[in-house]
Amino acid sequence: MRTVLASCWIFALALCLPHALSAPTEASSLAKFKVLVLAESGGHHVEFTKAAKPWLKKCGEENGFELDYFTNTTLVTESFLTNYQLVLQLDFVPYGWTPEAMAAFKTYIEKGHGGWVGLHHATLLGKFDGQPMWPWFSEFMGSIKFKNYIPKFSSGTVRVEDKTHPCMKEVPETFVISKEEWYTYDRSPRPNVHVLASVDESTYSDSSAVRMGDHPVIWTNERMAARNVYIFMGHGPWLFENGAFTTIFRNAILWAAEKQPVSKSK
Repeated sequence: MRTVLASCWIFALALCLPHALSAPTEASSLAKFKVLVLAESGGHHVEFTKAAKPWLKKCGEENGFELDYFTNTTLVTESFLTNYQLVLQLDFVPYGWTPEAMAAFKTYIEKGHGGWVGLHHATLLGKFDGQPMWPWFSEFMGSIKFKNYIPKFSSGTVRVEDKTHPCMKEVPETFVISKEEWYTYDRSPRPNVHVLASVDESTYSDSSAVRMGDHPVIWTNERMAARNVYIFMGHGPWLFENGAFTTIFRNAILWAAEKQPVSKSK
């Protein structure tokens, strides 16, 4: 009897095993990559970071990436960055990098060792907190310098300019951001970057809000080897209730993390 039962068990296992081996779960079949997240440890944007963490965790589980969070760049070196396919500057100021981290990140971007997505505070370019401006980062962002903002916030309509770009997949042609500071700069970055979307300043809910004219809010610097996307929006947690914003954010992460195809020499 035991011999018969054992034979049946082995036969059943043999039937199931090929299916188990040939049909991995969706989660296990996803290609994993790692994201280095730089987030501020205090200030006005902490609530945005708190809301971003569970959203990013879920996005990573669904799309096959993992995240490591840091609130400073003391560990960032060229060798350290080799562990990551993407740097996500989540409301982390450009003057918060150590000199060694600056040099390592510059190489990372210029050599295309990985991608970059920056939000909101990443263009707070100027002399703040007693720190000098990082000239290379200003050039990276389109040779701009922070000038002003809307401290009382304003809603505004964002208009997609490049509908064919992967970051704009499934994003409506226009969408409303209900509450933002809408940074202005000393000049438009447009001549030096590829603009993906801009805000229509005529739609501001605050008629007295400061304006800059041509006002890009999402762009990529195609002069760099690394895929990179800057998304101006990123002040408050309410953004994660906006489907257009979260779609752009997800698309940007996945696109920027993908290595640029290497051109073949003739």
